[in-house]
Amino acid sequence: MTAEELEGYFTGIELPARITLESGVVVEDVPLFLESHFAYIKAHEGSKSIAVYMLRLHNAIKAIETPIEYPEKQVV
Repeated sequence: MTAEELEGYFTGIELPARITLESGVVVEDVPLFLESHFAYIKAHEGSKSIAVYMLRLHNAIKAIETPIEYPEKQVV
């Protein structure tokens, strides 16, 4: 997916407040995460450094479509 296609995907859906990209990696503010990632990609278009930002956006799609369910912590 191109950056434009990714941006279109996120524009067309209801965003959760929070997502887990992988174990131990939680995005607490999804809109801010998207805004900052797209801003970086646009500012550095053509640079190899955008690869990790694109990967995180692809991982965000997976996290939204198939959220990772963790058992609730029990307080003792």
